[in-house]
Amino acid sequence: MSEEELHKGYLAIRHSVALEDETDLHCLLIKGKEAFKMLDQICPCKVFLQNGQMKHTLLLDEKAVPFADVYICRNREDAYLLGYWPASVNIFDWMKQYQGALLDYSIIDLNESNSFLTLNGPYAWELCANAVGPEILGMPYLSIMPLKPGMVFRAGITGEYGYHLMVPTEQKKEWSEMLINTGISFDLVVADSAARAQCSLENFFFDLSREGQYGLTPPELQLQWRLSRQKTAYPGSGTMQELREKGWDRRVVCFITKNPVRVNDEVFLENESVGQVLSAGYSPLRKEYVGKALIRKPFWHAGLNCFHVNGQELETISAPAIDNRSIHVNLNLDSYFTREENANGPFH
Repeated sequence: MSEEELHKGYLAIRHSVALEDETDLHCLLIKGKEAFKMLDQICPCKVFLQNGQMKHTLLLDEKAVPFADVYICRNREDAYLLGYWPASVNIFDWMKQYQGALLDYSIIDLNESNSFLTLNGPYAWELCANAVGPEILGMPYLSIMPLKPGMVFRAGITGEYGYHLMVPTEQKKEWSEMLINTGISFDLVVADSAARAQCSLENFFFDLSREGQYGLTPPELQLQWRLSRQKTAYPGSGTMQELREKGWDRRVVCFITKNPVRVNDEVFLENESVGQVLSAGYSPLRKEYVGKALIRKPFWHAGLNCFHVNGQELETISAPAIDNRSIHVNLNLDSYFTREENANGPFH
């Protein structure tokens, strides 16, 4: 994708709606009496879900390093595992390692017959309601709703409204055309994963393809909230217990800088190396670069402008790096078509 197309996709996510054919999103359906027990064996969080609910968590290896960024979901007695993991990972074999005595469950790879079309943006809810039906408006964040056929997962990693539509692959073209046609009046842009990744970076969401490549643990990634301290048995639990007892001496923080920086560049405080850049990207809204750096203790706090990379100033900040428009949009009062009248907040 060209820089101009990336820019258009980014602005659509931030101001209107973007459509993405999400080929890197996986979904497994786990059925059977022991479906949720199986989830409990592999997840580091408590597996308690109401019908229609989703929960954001991770899958860890034995060194407590995340290899999958996932949601667990419940639809009546069926469990879903939705998320991102490398194609090189055989998730079925990995799960089987931890099944223990559990046998009354089966796993179906829904990607074999389904595709994902994702809508992101502050008005994704309105377009989705127009295209799919007004019942979409009743979906709270982290919830699922059956389609006929398929499923809607309300989640998203851009800081804006996000809806993952799982539709039969044989109907994908029909769905795409319908969403694009409905989206004309919303100035819909067809975007790719690069626009999503930049928005995700600005909102400090975990990115497996970026900071996920450094062998870092949840405490270092500031992802302990996706784990349960009360749970003691899951892959990587031994390492997590050791970490909590002895502590850790570095963590990922969000930063801004006026100048380009490269991945793995060293971060300095005066003449002392205190960390390294893990990811960075240009923010069209801030008109500067936003990134993540791994900073060691005690310099790992937000709000410090004493760092430099290659002689250029770097400042750590609290995430998110931008004021998400979706925070200010009221589904009961607002509309894309009256956005200028109802605009609130510094949207640039």
